[in-house]
Amino acid sequence: MKEELAVSVFRPEGPIKAAVFVVHGMEEHHLRYNEFAEYLKDQGFGVVTYDLPGHGKSGKIEDRGWFGDKDGWKNLVDSAVEIALRTKTEFPGVPLFCFAHSMGTMIARTFIQSHDEMIDGLILSGAPNYVSAASAGKAIAAIVCKLKGNRSKSKLLTSMATGGFSKAVENAATPVDWLSVNTENVAKYIADPDCGWPFTSRGYYDLFDGMIQMHDLKAFRCNKPDLPIWFFAGEGDPCIGGEKGFADSISNLRKAGYTNVTSTIYPGMRHETLNETDHMKVFEDVAEWLTGHC
Repeated sequence: MKEELAVSVFRPEGPIKAAVFVVHGMEEHHLRYNEFAEYLKDQGFGVVTYDLPGHGKSGKIEDRGWFGDKDGWKNLVDSAVEIALRTKTEFPGVPLFCFAHSMGTMIARTFIQSHDEMIDGLILSGAPNYVSAASAGKAIAAIVCKLKGNRSKSKLLTSMATGGFSKAVENAATPVDWLSVNTENVAKYIADPDCGWPFTSRGYYDLFDGMIQMHDLKAFRCNKPDLPIWFFAGEGDPCIGGEKGFADSISNLRKAGYTNVTSTIYPGMRHETLNETDHMKVFEDVAEWLTGHC
């Protein structure tokens, strides 16, 4: 699968401290990161955002949630490699950082298994924790694909992948309240036709496959063990698997050989910390972290 990726470039007017490429999450698009990218640009960082394959304007609408009939997860990871190289070309001679959110962190964690030497730091926002049920999910998705086709839609697979998140918020007004405490952000997400659509059955197969791959310690070459890695998440983010899941995600990269892994939990926030009412606090912390690692 090869398609032209939709890309936006944010170029500072003055000297450039470093470059950042952004890997967004599932069922969303890169334009949702415009405010964040503009802020970083104003702080002297060159930024490249893009739509993942099967998302936003990368490919046809009918291909949303489909990443190929084979090697779907590899196609997603390859897109990050492509954008990393593009960012280096756009902003040569400065440090390169990856900022990834949600499913994007799964892609980024797979990316560094073979390409950690390409970047100078990694920020992981709202990183889903590994769950052992991913193997069963992958097997079930394979059966659904065989019976109904790779491009079919499956309520069962959708529920298996994300159904539990909506139950994380008591008295939720919408099925996606888990995204944010900020009701305005939730309303915008619901109203956005480029957000919230289900993956294809093969897309869910790839998602479960990706969870397994990102967790595979044997796959990490760890060519850059001192790579700075920062996990952060909202305290009420169901994706991270609570305190234990968050700690397990951090521990897995340390077991892989990375020695500079830190973390932050933001009280009063959920999954999309960049879109919470107090998002400027997060923006400022990201800029400070990047500046400190240039």
